[in-house]
Amino acid sequence: MNTVLHVISDRNRRRLPLVDALVEAAKGGADVIQIREKKAPASETYTQVKQLQQHLATNGLAARVYVNDRTDIAIATDMDGVHLAAKSLPIETVKALRGRANWHGRIGCSVHHIDEAVQAEKDGADYVTFGHVFASESHPDIPPRGLYALRRIVEALSIPVIAIGGIDHTNVGAVLDTGCSGIAVIGAILDTTDPRGAAEELKAAMARADAHPKVPF
Repeated sequence: MNTVLHVISDRNRRRLPLVDALVEAAKGGADVIQIREKKAPASETYTQVKQLQQHLATNGLAARVYVNDRTDIAIATDMDGVHLAAKSLPIETVKALRGRANWHGRIGCSVHHIDEAVQAEKDGADYVTFGHVFASESHPDIPPRGLYALRRIVEALSIPVIAIGGIDHTNVGAVLDTGCSGIAVIGAILDTTDPRGAAEELKAAMARADAHPKVPF
């Protein structure tokens, strides 16, 4: 199985202390942990990233660590990647910063329409996240975009596409059948008292799907 599981942090949707929950998710098989702190000061996010990196290393866990929006923190902590949102720096600017800093992290970005996805690839994104695929607590007032839209984007791009939004062990097989490179989740893992078990269950469902991504992540 070449599809990957991303777990995105949300301090408002977790049952355990956040770093503990993320480490447990990594123990359960999460491939990428993304720290997303939209309102926290840089120093707080920096400290959180360092704590997570230390705990992962101490436990011998191979999960890669990304940060949402904060390219400065990604470079300062030598993270595996940065994920850009609509209000983040442009992809081209982050690529330039990456080169000047001699940093080798990957650059991803969120997209919601096929035109955005195609433009992101042209601008130099290493991957995109598309959603929300199904109804999601994160966007309760916006209709889901569905599997057909996801498949169109997968077919249009030559970089990895990660699906997000309302995905869990019951529907992940249908998502992976589109040829996407993996999934990203929040509540399916963090909004439980057993993030490790939830991650293991989701990874097992992904394995049963026996999917073959168009582009491995």
